[in-house]
Amino acid sequence: MIRRGVLALLFIPVTIPSRAADWPHYRGAKMDGSTTETIAAWPAGGPKELWRAQLGTGCASVTVVGGRVFGAGFRDGREVLHCLDAKTGKTLWSHSWTAKLGDYLFEGGPRATPTVDGGHVYALGADGHLACVEAAGGKPVWEKNIAAEWGAKRMDWGFSGSPTVEGELLLIDAGGKGASTLALDKKSGALVWKAGDDEPGYGSPRVVMLDGRKTVLVFKAGSIVGHALETGAVLWRHEWETAWKINAATPVLAGDLVVISSAYNHGAAALRVKGGKPAQVWFTKKLLAQFNTPVLRDGSLFGIDGEVGKRSALVCLDANTGDERWRTADVKNGSLILAGDKLVVLTETGELILADAFATAYRELGRAKVLGDRCWVQPAMADGVLFCKNNRGELVALSMAGK
Repeated sequence: MIRRGVLALLFIPVTIPSRAADWPHYRGAKMDGSTTETIAAWPAGGPKELWRAQLGTGCASVTVVGGRVFGAGFRDGREVLHCLDAKTGKTLWSHSWTAKLGDYLFEGGPRATPTVDGGHVYALGADGHLACVEAAGGKPVWEKNIAAEWGAKRMDWGFSGSPTVEGELLLIDAGGKGASTLALDKKSGALVWKAGDDEPGYGSPRVVMLDGRKTVLVFKAGSIVGHALETGAVLWRHEWETAWKINAATPVLAGDLVVISSAYNHGAAALRVKGGKPAQVWFTKKLLAQFNTPVLRDGSLFGIDGEVGKRSALVCLDANTGDERWRTADVKNGSLILAGDKLVVLTETGELILADAFATAYRELGRAKVLGDRCWVQPAMADGVLFCKNNRGELVALSMAGK
């Protein structure tokens, strides 16, 4: 049974209008971990804290649309989808469903970040519960269980890829036999197409123009697969087997190259797809992205090389050749986004770092402790505010306006 708590409001709009400054999807509006917003110099002591909130255990990041923050967490035997006021952190509504914590070698809770599109929020739970609710008030529109309906396979660390909206389609990395990737009608949840037999990975599907057509890129448990957006037909595949079947970083598009990376002594590679055939352009052991995805700026790829509990560093590679441009051990394991020409890094230990996104050398501009406990969650930024979260569900909003 689904239960839902909605706080009384004097007025709730029918839709939540999106704006250029919004962050509607995991890794932002373009799904590349970037925002065009710029960051002013930090004041002494770091950025100003605006508010804090507790969302419940989980590694899901947040999305921000129309002055509202959407996140997910686990508490009291349920996964909870939250909507907060971006200015105050006040809870506007919540929607929940029965779930398991799933704390296998980490804190557990939901891993996938809610996606906001056209006045609706799409959330995927760790065990396959998929919900579409109204962004304005949290009213359920439709709900499915991808394991029960399409045989989706839950891997050891649960369903982690965030739902991807492209046009009228909602794309899910499900891993079912004959239904490895799902395309659903975003308005009704009805199946539009299903395709493939691969076990799922832990990254999010991404739609790009590649080899002259719109392609759904999905980093599966043992390969990267390109699907035709219209039909789901498998256009090509490139084998990429990683220990424990952990491919978790979302593919990066660098010009006509698709860059993938995995940890566990694997590495990073760039593929060029031509005539329906992928060819490996370069391979390197210089970047092992465990679960957080690198970002790209002006032909340079910036990412965290390393694993939890082991050596780690922030590195910069030439995206066209894979050659290392620089690395620094001053930045340990964590996640990062790109804001204008600045790197914003949240380390595993809760330090927030601001650095120049330069190809020539690492230059740090500021560092501040903003969270405790373990932080594996990618930051999000909208309207001059940075949102950082730890695995225990503590969310902090920080002003990037330098005031």
